[in-house]
Amino acid sequence: MISALLTICNKIWQTGVWLTAAVGPTPWTQSLIITLPKKGNLQLCQNYRTISLISHPSKAMLKILLNRLKPQAEKIIAEEQAGFRPGRSTTEQIFNLRILCEKYLQHQQDLYNVFVDFKKAFDRVWHAALWATMRTYNINLIRMIQNLYDKANSAVYLNNSIGDWFRTTVRVRQERIMTDALNDHEGTISIGDRKITNLRFADDIDGLAGREEELADLVERLNKTSTAFGMQINAEKTKLMTNNTNGIITDFRVNADTQRRIQAMEMRCLRKLLGITYRDNISNEEVRNRTRQAIGPHEDILTTVKRRKLKWYGHITRSTMLAKTILQCNVQGGRR
Repeated sequence: MISALLTICNKIWQTGVWLTAAVGPTPWTQSLIITLPKKGNLQLCQNYRTISLISHPSKAMLKILLNRLKPQAEKIIAEEQAGFRPGRSTTEQIFNLRILCEKYLQHQQDLYNVFVDFKKAFDRVWHAALWATMRTYNINLIRMIQNLYDKANSAVYLNNSIGDWFRTTVRVRQERIMTDALNDHEGTISIGDRKITNLRFADDIDGLAGREEELADLVERLNKTSTAFGMQINAEKTKLMTNNTNGIITDFRVNADTQRRIQAMEMRCLRKLLGITYRDNISNEEVRNRTRQAIGPHEDILTTVKRRKLKWYGHITRSTMLAKTILQCNVQGGRR
């Protein structure tokens, strides 16, 4: 079985042509669409999430293709992109944004954010535009990927039956498409000698600017470019945030009182899980011993928080990524 599958995959790889059937779609390029309800009125299509099921042999071939494509993609994906990338999670972007906000507050400078969400971000990119973008960056797997999408067919599985098969002309990833529009934006957000116009959380974008006019210009550029590629900004989910010193600045610090409250909450939870009440006169240390017997070695919440903070700090300081630049550099310009 494995030998036969390897032979077929090698043939597809060498020729760049996916297996075809004489009549109708082939399982190698088929996908079955399943609908999953989300929320709200289930009579409306937008209240369903869809997933595509594909055959296992096709998954194996796609995994090979993805592994060959990743090294080429990493060379051209913007530094600001997190998510879909090894070692660059969206958690890092949250850290970057928090540090930026803190530095701008310290320098008494305004920071404007627009969190842009795209409607069906993975479902609306035109294939012709995708191939043109890949050629621009000399991706050498265009032929195989293009043949896959040219022969792609889908059908909807609903009420225990499969509908008619239809050609798929969208459903691709879009991280790279917005890069030029964002990089062309002339903003004033600078850390050290580096200009930062955006932070990207998977398929969502946080646009950054030092003034309202700059933010409006960035959104206009982004909307123009996304429309040209068949994408649409979701106005309902796109949000604006202003970071300045005019309002009430809140801060959360883990002081001694907070630590005592966290420890008390943790012990209440452990006692409840073990069925122990305070009337049983069992010490906290005995509760922890019984917890270890029940679930194995574990550490308390505060120890976990401290360990993870130190681990995160080590990750940032050892890296050469954007997060290290933001952490170690200062905002350009003096205090207002």
